[in-house]
Amino acid sequence: MNLLKDEWIPVRPLPKGSPAKISLRSLLCGDEKWEVCLPRDDMELATIQLLVCITQTLFIPKTAAELKQRIAGPLYETEYDTAIIPYNDWFQLDHPKYPFMQVRGVTATEVTPMDKLLAGLNSATNSCFVNESGIGAILCSGCASISLFNQATCAPSFGGGFKASLRGSAPITTLIQGMHLRQTIWLNVLSEDHVLSQLPWFKETALQKPTWMDPVKSGDTIPSQRLGLVRGLFWQPAYVELMPSEKASFCDCCGVLTRQSYIGFKKAKFNYVVNGTWPHPHSPRVTSNKKGEIQEKFAAFTTASPSWTQLSRFVVRQQMSDENAVGQQPAAVVLQARQFSSRLHLLIGGYRNNQASILERRHEVFTLNHGWEGNTTAVHYLVQQGLGYRDALYKALYVFSKGIKDIKGAGIKLNQVAEMQFYRRSEPVVQDTLARIDFNDPAPALACMQVSLKSLAKDLFDESIRPYLQDPELIKTMAVARRTLNKHLRNLEPQKDEGGNNGTPVA
Repeated sequence: MNLLKDEWIPVRPLPKGSPAKISLRSLLCGDEKWEVCLPRDDMELATIQLLVCITQTLFIPKTAAELKQRIAGPLYETEYDTAIIPYNDWFQLDHPKYPFMQVRGVTATEVTPMDKLLAGLNSATNSCFVNESGIGAILCSGCASISLFNQATCAPSFGGGFKASLRGSAPITTLIQGMHLRQTIWLNVLSEDHVLSQLPWFKETALQKPTWMDPVKSGDTIPSQRLGLVRGLFWQPAYVELMPSEKASFCDCCGVLTRQSYIGFKKAKFNYVVNGTWPHPHSPRVTSNKKGEIQEKFAAFTTASPSWTQLSRFVVRQQMSDENAVGQQPAAVVLQARQFSSRLHLLIGGYRNNQASILERRHEVFTLNHGWEGNTTAVHYLVQQGLGYRDALYKALYVFSKGIKDIKGAGIKLNQVAEMQFYRRSEPVVQDTLARIDFNDPAPALACMQVSLKSLAKDLFDESIRPYLQDPELIKTMAVARRTLNKHLRNLEPQKDEGGNNGTPVA
């Protein structure tokens, strides 16, 4: 199965219709409007990212103007046919010498079940409650390709000494979502000038082949500045070889009857070192100073806090300074999207993990209203205010739970329970504010959000302490905790300047 020629992309027509499999040629050269259609959100995101990476490889636009033309309309079929000629052997899943994202002749003591390629299917903490046994035992060629890419690029490693992806164990992926699949792909393809701004070594590494064409050797030490765009986008950190079935089967993921399916794979680990951080264009990065050493890593979901708490990292560029202990760099595709100057639909996905085990997976879309590209400071302020109201509630209930000096506490971690409730009930407020805010005059929408979050913090405080209202030993504790809450809430009120305006940011 060749990803450039065959029908493997799982889609359904917009606005409604039955699922189908189409080719990349049909997708990029046709007028039909499609969306990805798979039963798992992480597999859908991996499909989009895989399509973006292939399109980036084949059709990198020279300029922003050329990219805008690609976004606006389909390719000519002759243009597509000509472009894929040099890459005919690169993207064939069952190639006799260079199978896509695999190596031939992997030495392994046993064949690993196919469901191990579906991240979290049998290793998540809640997998037994949401996944039936054997759901990923057999995969068609298309779903196997998507799973291979997702495991190597987005998911935690296989564990047991296997290397993680170039972005780390479980990176956050941020992409731009368009009105339909073809538009989404082109919105996330970088023009050559943007590639050069991220990878100054792009041209000198342009002829590099992906790892399955030119495998990484055990013991290699590789400077990140020596990794070209294509090699980095399709980096495979493990030796993997798929094991085909000898009969036609229904795919456990997409449900399609296929003549060629896969029932397992061989895997082997090997040691290598990549020095430095390769600037992957689909993920935000965070820099910090650790004991005088500047460290850079990709953003990840490390706690149960929702995605909006990291939204500033996704869209706001911030340099380290005396005022900012941490620097942040949005994904290159988000930085490029500023030139389109339109409403932003930000597609966010990733896993939260504990080593090789997946605790949860995320897949969300945030909408930022028109003008976001000119006032990302307002986004940063919004996130900081939201976190401020969370902290006010948390600190007040911490006092109530622990007590203070000779004042008795409730002895129950109400602050942690209320924090999760705050996240759950504040998310619609944040989402709505982002979607309707006027970034040329953000103050009214931000003030409205603050009123809602302040009310929410008070409500959650009252709900948390209500069961203890009749306990005479906690009356004084309640008063101290409420005073603590009010103090922190007052500190969050916008400060008036000399002209009587509050301190919310302006463009």
